[in-house]
Amino acid sequence: MKRRRLLMLAPALVAPLGACQRAGAAAETPTPLTPQQLQQDLSQWRQAVLDRHPRFHGQPRLDDALEAAFAHVAKQANTPMDRQAAFSVLSKVNPHFADAHTLLMPWLSGQPPAGRQKDWRFPFGVKLAAGARLQLRSSWRRGSDGHQLLAASEVLSINGTATQDLLQQLLAHSHGETAALRQHMLTLMWPDWLLAVKGWQMPFSLQLRPPAAGPDTEITLRANDTWTPTRVAPELPTLQTLPDGTALLKVPTFDVDDQAAAYSQALKSAFARLRQQAHPQRNPRLVIDVRGNTGGQSDAGAELIQPFISQPAQQVSRARERLNADNKGWFGQHGAVGTVREFDLGREGLIQPLPPAERWRGRTAVLVDEMSYSATILFATTMQDLKLATLVGRPTGGHANQTGNMMPTRLQHSGFTAFIATRDFIRPSGETRVRPLVPDITVEDSSTDGDDPVLRRALQALNESA
Repeated sequence: MKRRRLLMLAPALVAPLGACQRAGAAAETPTPLTPQQLQQDLSQWRQAVLDRHPRFHGQPRLDDALEAAFAHVAKQANTPMDRQAAFSVLSKVNPHFADAHTLLMPWLSGQPPAGRQKDWRFPFGVKLAAGARLQLRSSWRRGSDGHQLLAASEVLSINGTATQDLLQQLLAHSHGETAALRQHMLTLMWPDWLLAVKGWQMPFSLQLRPPAAGPDTEITLRANDTWTPTRVAPELPTLQTLPDGTALLKVPTFDVDDQAAAYSQALKSAFARLRQQAHPQRNPRLVIDVRGNTGGQSDAGAELIQPFISQPAQQVSRARERLNADNKGWFGQHGAVGTVREFDLGREGLIQPLPPAERWRGRTAVLVDEMSYSATILFATTMQDLKLATLVGRPTGGHANQTGNMMPTRLQHSGFTAFIATRDFIRPSGETRVRPLVPDITVEDSSTDGDDPVLRRALQALNESA
């Protein structure tokens, strides 16, 4: 599973693991971990947050809720533990950061699982549907007998535990500004959370409900099974024309590092089609759907902004970074450890407009929800603040002014990796309140049975502004 990232200016938000805090370059970790080792790892983690996170610059201690969380976990880390048990205790600090860019990663080895490690984990990608229901993201076929699992099948239980109960259990270890966002973040690394918190690996017992009418089924997943995806959820932007002639551009992710060229081409093709279909006298309309898009690279969001602007623009009005041993640059070229540097936004991070012939001049709405996060919030705040589109939907789970540039700290004894945000960003308007991105038009209803109240309200708004 790819890590979701927010890139703002340069360099990347997620630093390579080789850039870990020097104290964390530990070798193999013996098991069980002693209480003393666990206490030392907690202390190292707490100090790294205090030293690196922009929220705590100039402060001698963390905020009360975080200090209490670290103290509570320290009391629980009072017996020898194996790695999985240790992670399930230490990770209870995660929700108290109220920041999806700061967390103890669910990697028992301290590194993303690879090779045979991946073969033993839960094999399928999942997504959250309305009502906190867990669904298969793609369709799959088993090689041994051709047995098929359909995309959008509801996962009712795993290993005998109802998935809604399971989500609630894992929520105590997840990361994000709100409970809804923390729940969604679990699905992005679902196999890792199942292993790190529950200790679950092959075999798995699943109870599934198919998306169409049909009986619930039970299936056992084994390590020697070969599952092949037969219908994969789209990752690139897709364009369709609605019955009333409005164009709908769905952008499921900005995490496109591995397919940057394909992403750029998909956007170019989509806007070329839009320009061909658009006639000024027909009041051309476009809806951009970034609901459920948890972000990725800010450059990908900038590409989507380009067709709407006629002069250089910025996705933030202010950006700053706390400097540490891993991001101060060669010989401290960015500044001294412990200081904060401000970015020159007159030179860095500017989005350049496209030539006039390649711009979009129709009316535009952007759909957002509580799962729109990270680089998606940067995109949406820019569209709102520069009055390039009308935002419709529900407030985001993350804040409109947010953090980024996650950097790893490797804990000395356990070897666990803690990612800590080192930058913060203020939206283009300069509004500094710490609160969610609030749409211009709020629609609380969720789509059910094929109806989509948010899209319907966006279409109404575009027609009203004609």
